[in-house]
Amino acid sequence: MSSLRHDFTNHIQVLHGLLQLEKTDQAKQYLASLSKEVQAIKSLKLNIDHPGLSILLQTKKLTAQNHNIDMDFTISQGDFNKIKTTDLIKILSNLIDNAIDAANELPEGQRKIMICCQANETQYEFKITNTGPNIVDENQIFKQGFSTKKHENGKIRGQGLFIVKEIVHKYHGDISIESSKHLETTAIVHIPFK
Repeated sequence: MSSLRHDFTNHIQVLHGLLQLEKTDQAKQYLASLSKEVQAIKSLKLNIDHPGLSILLQTKKLTAQNHNIDMDFTISQGDFNKIKTTDLIKILSNLIDNAIDAANELPEGQRKIMICCQANETQYEFKITNTGPNIVDENQIFKQGFSTKKHENGKIRGQGLFIVKEIVHKYHGDISIESSKHLETTAIVHIPFK
């Protein structure tokens, strides 16, 4: 909301300019896109005690909406403070980014991501499920440099899951990836409390 407020003058100037040029269709499209952003932010009132987690999930929800991906959350009460915020963000952002990339490979109506962050007396469980192509070789995906994505010039691939695995092991946790024949993949991370 603060970024929208910050850019408010710019948005008004663009709308004014489009209307001055009698580009009403473009003005309507611009306004609809702004309205969608505001509604997305308003609809995403997450009741999460951890500010970093809350901001990350709000940001990823907006990214998903921009790609027409249906993203839902189940977040248990808890402050998720038994893991460093930077590590929590690295784990979840890498897993969610992978889920967004995978879901994007399907037609718009089939793109779905479910994010579940649970805390109980003994551990955290983070579960990210997405629709998308099946992962053929689940044993290879945690190796540094291995990627299922197409090679692009200048882009380093195959680091995300390797980073996640390293962080999870630092906390004596475990990570697994399950890919079903129904175009659905789930990444599950367990972080035990010491």
